[in-house]
Amino acid sequence: MYADGFTVTFMRSSMPPSMRIGELAKKVGVTTHVLRAWESRYGLLSPGRSAGGYRLYSWEDERRVREVIALRAAGVSAAEACRRVLEAERNGTSATDGLRLVTAQGVAAGSGSAASADRMVRTARGASAYGTAAPEEPLEDPAARARRGDPHLLVAQLLDATSALDENRAQAVLDTAFTERSAESAIIDVILPLFAMIGEQWEMGRFGIAQEHFASSLVRRRLGSLSLTWGLGSGPIAVLACPPGEFHDIVLLSFGVLLGRAGWRVRYLGCDTPISSVASAAAMIRTDAVVIASRRPTTFRAHADALRALGREHPVWLAGRGATPRVIGETETRSLGGDLVSAVFDLTRSTRLRRREEAASTRWVGTEPLAR
Repeated sequence: MYADGFTVTFMRSSMPPSMRIGELAKKVGVTTHVLRAWESRYGLLSPGRSAGGYRLYSWEDERRVREVIALRAAGVSAAEACRRVLEAERNGTSATDGLRLVTAQGVAAGSGSAASADRMVRTARGASAYGTAAPEEPLEDPAARARRGDPHLLVAQLLDATSALDENRAQAVLDTAFTERSAESAIIDVILPLFAMIGEQWEMGRFGIAQEHFASSLVRRRLGSLSLTWGLGSGPIAVLACPPGEFHDIVLLSFGVLLGRAGWRVRYLGCDTPISSVASAAAMIRTDAVVIASRRPTTFRAHADALRALGREHPVWLAGRGATPRVIGETETRSLGGDLVSAVFDLTRSTRLRRREEAASTRWVGTEPLAR
């Protein structure tokens, strides 16, 4: 070990990429989703490939991530932090040098105790040094961080950014939503309220088609990045779709993400899907649940016969504002309800109960199984 750390840095940077993304995420203390977002959106990481085709990350990737974390802790947006880190690397400097200078100046000005300032300096250094622990203490005031992650503020910022068709600003707000809050909270407390407000703005003539489509595309891409594990595991399977004539699927896509995070395998058919195609897909994969979403009751009622037939073969749940009590009665289906987190729990519990009943019905008595 060399005192100045230069030789250690050189040796490690010259090592070939060796870390899978899960290992890198564990070392730096952020989720793999955040790392993928920083890589794809801002070009922060430069992974290599293993012989088997797996993406491998280097010590240089780790250094960049730690510097971004340090800047994020100082209140810098993810987009700006990544830009600074990459620019500093091109210039042969460190993006966190400024943090150390500001901290030192704060000590000279008497802005805090020497011990407190020393902890802040060590925090900034630790975020950009190789092989160090995660930051000991945030550089940002906890109250300021809470304000930054406040869902009402995030919704307002997103509404403003999408109304201006500002991609970079909107992505930065989404970055904050998904790093300062859990994915579940970002969806329930930020994304869904955003679209409720967009609907209100639309009705008042303050939001145009371009803004609504821009917001939908923006959020759909972000939620899509959370759907990469939908085909993994051995959990129950759900088929999700919107009926013919329904082209708004953000709520359904949000529910799919929540289901996936609860261990479900999701088969997402998306907008404007014929009920006959939903039935074919459900039969092909022997689904545990079918969820169909629409904003208008008339859309469901136009396909009431097909929904009843589908419900006789599979558990069918209707979602969205169109799933009124009258529609549920006419289609002989179940209502998903307005609370998506509770809906995940109810769907999981119902599926487990039905599986137990099916298992009990196939127990052998003598040499013949009981009828199903």
